[in-house]
Amino acid sequence: MFWHVIYEIFVIMLVITYAILLSADFSVHPLLTDELMNQVDVGLITFLIVEYLVRLWRAKDKRTFIISNWFDLVAMIPFDHYFYLARFMRIMRLIRILKASPFLWSVVQSGSMRRVFGIVSMIMLWSSLAIYLLEYGVNDKITSFGDALWWSVVTTTTVGYGDISPVTPGGRIMATILMLTGIGMLGALTANFATHWTQLHDHRAGAKQDRVTDEMKKQVIGHIQTMEELTEEEYESLKETVDLLYRRCRKKENQNKDSR
Repeated sequence: MFWHVIYEIFVIMLVITYAILLSADFSVHPLLTDELMNQVDVGLITFLIVEYLVRLWRAKDKRTFIISNWFDLVAMIPFDHYFYLARFMRIMRLIRILKASPFLWSVVQSGSMRRVFGIVSMIMLWSSLAIYLLEYGVNDKITSFGDALWWSVVTTTTVGYGDISPVTPGGRIMATILMLTGIGMLGALTANFATHWTQLHDHRAGAKQDRVTDEMKKQVIGHIQTMEELTEEEYESLKETVDLLYRRCRKKENQNKDSR
């Protein structure tokens, strides 16, 4: 469990870092260069190859796994030296890293999370467009839509850096609306993240328990089929296993009733 959480955090940081690098302007930065990006791509491809081989090794039906995960293979092809394909391949890799994190990929696929993100994004874009129209040409701090979007994020989170502040009455009304609704939006977003994380790991723990229970059932059935060959010690062990299996099944049944 601990190492799984560490892996999830590592992949989340990797996704954020790679997304930032893809949106960075290398022409105005002394450290962010094309050579650095190529090294990052090599390291990322290596990580994806190792992750793919581990999943392939653990897969029961390897042929089906390869066919169903064709996108993963394409994303690992180093086509970056073809300039016109570089950005396309990097976007494919970004999607591929998302798939490497069960949590992030389940968030992308979750209908409830998409609805929450959709509502928050709609409010953020609406407020950014409004503040841009109200403040552009009047406020020296807002010279682009990116400035307006940055202001909306800072105001919604109630951080209040103070680097950008509205000067028009309409802009101040928008700021008031965002400050009043920001806490609620963030609370809803973080609550949905926490709930989704808990449900995902509870489901995994339940699936692991089910696999253990299935293995115990197979073991019991195998011993019963060879009952006449059991020694006294094996028979006593069989009784203990049956007792434990019964208690596990009853506990699961009670949990299912409580959840209903």
